[in-house]
Amino acid sequence: MSAEVTVGDLVVSRAGRDKGRPFVVQKAEEGFVYLVDGDLRKLDRPKKKKRMHVKPYPKKGLCRMEFPEGRQMCDADIRKYIAAVTAADET
Repeated sequence: MSAEVTVGDLVVSRAGRDKGRPFVVQKAEEGFVYLVDGDLRKLDRPKKKKRMHVKPYPKKGLCRMEFPEGRQMCDADIRKYIAAVTAADET
């Protein structure tokens, strides 16, 4: 069963060597999502992964990143967002 994720959602990898690692969905296609984390997977080289291999972050309602139309997004923005959400979840 595939996870219901859309662009901007924070997800966690369920399979592969990156299992358990948080990512932001940069792009979504039929059956696949493209994931970035600003560290190992940067915006210019996203990870293509099957939808079935990711799950929404446990607090999905609070975890949506907007990709602005007029502003260039950078890897530091992705890293800061993931760090802020995961740090808030640990407290």
